Amino acid sequence: MERRDLTRADALFLEHLAHAHDDAIGLASYADFCLRTGRAATASYLLYKANKLRPDDSELLNLQGYARLELSDFEIAKRSFEAALARTPAHALANYGLALCQERDGEWSAATAAFSKALAGQPDTLPILLNLADACHRAGDTAQARIHFEHAERAAPNDPAVLLACGKFLREQGDASHAMRLIDRLVRQHPDEPPVLLEQARCVRILGNPTQAMRLLERVEQLSPGLPEAAAEYGDCLHAPSDTEVREFHWVIAVDKWVKTGEFALAEALLDRLLAANETSAAGWNSRGILEFARERLDAAEAAYRKAIESDPARLDASANLSQLYEKTNRVAEAKTTAENALQFVRAGEQQSAAVELYLVLCRVARRQKDYALGLDLLERIDAFGPTEVQRPFVSFERGRLMDLCGDDSHAIAAFTLGNELALEPWLRKNPGKNKSLAGVEYMLDLVGKGWLRQWKPVSSLPTTSNLAFLLGFPRSGTTLLNQVLDSHSAIQTLEEKPCVSKIMDAVRSMPKGYPHALPDFDPLDIAYLREAYFRSAAEHGASDPSKLILDKFPMHTTLANLLHRVFPQARFVFALRHPCDVVLSCFMQNFRLNDAMANFCRLADTVALYTRTMDLWEMYREQLPLVVHTVRYEAVVDEFDTEVRALCAFLAVPWEDSVNQFATKALDRGRINTPSYEQVSKPIYREARYRWERYREHLAPFLPALKPYIERYGYADSAD
Repeated sequence: MERRDLTRADALFLEHLAHAHDDAIGLASYADFCLRTGRAATASYLLYKANKLRPDDSELLNLQGYARLELSDFEIAKRSFEAALARTPAHALANYGLALCQERDGEWSAATAAFSKALAGQPDTLPILLNLADACHRAGDTAQARIHFEHAERAAPNDPAVLLACGKFLREQGDASHAMRLIDRLVRQHPDEPPVLLEQARCVRILGNPTQAMRLLERVEQLSPGLPEAAAEYGDCLHAPSDTEVREFHWVIAVDKWVKTGEFALAEALLDRLLAANETSAAGWNSRGILEFARERLDAAEAAYRKAIESDPARLDASANLSQLYEKTNRVAEAKTTAENALQFVRAGEQQSAAVELYLVLCRVARRQKDYALGLDLLERIDAFGPTEVQRPFVSFERGRLMDLCGDDSHAIAAFTLGNELALEPWLRKNPGKNKSLAGVEYMLDLVGKGWLRQWKPVSSLPTTSNLAFLLGFPRSGTTLLNQVLDSHSAIQTLEEKPCVSKIMDAVRSMPKGYPHALPDFDPLDIAYLREAYFRSAAEHGASDPSKLILDKFPMHTTLANLLHRVFPQARFVFALRHPCDVVLSCFMQNFRLNDAMANFCRLADTVALYTRTMDLWEMYREQLPLVVHTVRYEAVVDEFDTEVRALCAFLAVPWEDSVNQFATKALDRGRINTPSYEQVSKPIYREARYRWERYREHLAPFLPALKPYIERYGYADSAD
């Protein structure tokens, strides 16, 4: 490490731990090395094991806290620092870490006390001093804050962090002239730093020159495009009553960007200012609706959109957002009324993306009400409003669905093909290169085919986790239907495509050997670490009742059944099965949000390849691992609902309940369903989708030889034979 030969140092740490995997000091040393080299996730894993081996070591707990801080896992970081301080109350770095967590939670008085203790242990440490000063300021102790900032300035008069922090404090205290002198010194050191120029713009605006401030903000935009703080400040520069609309425009830009990055508190604070200044702002209420929808507070989103429309009935984007909310939550009549009421404000001959959204909602409503001719007529009107690159795939997919329902198979497949091409092209521009998802499946097939699963070392003395089941399959195999049915059972709590398993994958990837090569050597601490990550995420998404069975539905996790079994060997697997041709066709007909996996569904050839290789891997897992599996055929559920669901309940060890027959009603009560099947699962069992592929046989003909072995394997008769 001292020679900066980091690769060699890393290899030596790994070599040591291979021979002494229960050496807490070795684990901690390697963790510290990983923290210093930017691998906080690996450090956190190593420190978890070290802390289990030496649970009373305050240094290890402190290191764990900082690793978690790097990962923005503030709750666990805070607990780690508190545990370290319970053993060593004067630990300066643990106090500092705890204060950072308290600062993030807005606990300013507590943070002030903790920063003070940290400073007492490490006097004149600049970061501690600046944080203490800011905490005093936020806690309302301005006099003490000023003392600490002045101390920092005397200690390091030219330090950029000191100049910026002191400048911000002085500006917020109304001493913009003094602040400006500090910021000007900083600008001379760093003339092209966006945060510095942003602070300079704020000072210039307060000193009475908003025009110059806006020029500085334009420079910020050149250096760092799309910075929401700059957009918010630009709005602040516009004071005149005549500037209200432009000011709100810039504030809304800032809010929307914060919403997209999950900075909901910042978005809400600026919206509060906007609406306090103009309580009838349609733009403000529409943005409030977008914020609440992102938070999944659907009632609040609906109320905000309604206020936007009341303030300005011609606000098309608010009407479009509200009608989309209604349609996605299966309130079809309200979606139609809202969209139709807004059409009177659509201006013919102008490019209006909100008008496109309104017509798309009305098309979906017409389709759901089986007025296919009206749906097609509405689609024809959309081109006049200039649909965007993002909207064009939605238009083509909607045309495909309507043509399919009209029985016009050729035009339907042409529309789906065009929609997929339009969706795939921009995705490929941002994600060039090989097919990562298929390559990953091929890699696992090769590994498992060589007997890798038989190399796994047994792990004994694991606590039981029998109250857990995974609902797998392939997309469009009926997994959403089964999830909705079982969500109606009082003894089951469902997780519908939540990131709980992804947390396990992230944790395994952070292990020195990574995924999948870490799996064979798992020990009890490894599995405990992964289980904690899973159940913590499950609780965050509503599955926190230990008396109920967790049903985790995520069809794309079929390829991870090996990992799931390794971590939860007693877990049960429900496998959804459907005719392979129907699965492939249905995936091709869905306008999925694209990622590495879903991008495969934009071409039939890629869809078939991913399907066949995924099913090959699943069969290998079943042959080589003692998985506890219950297979459910989509066609059988449609034909013999009670029989199939009773058998499924018996497999899951939950009693039959008549409530499962009311799954469609419960789905409507639930509101938003985050899968493409939100329309289907909100209505009773229907049979129209069974064997739909037969109508498209000529389009699937090139792929039937590849699919035939799976058709035969799963017992589906091919009428052509």
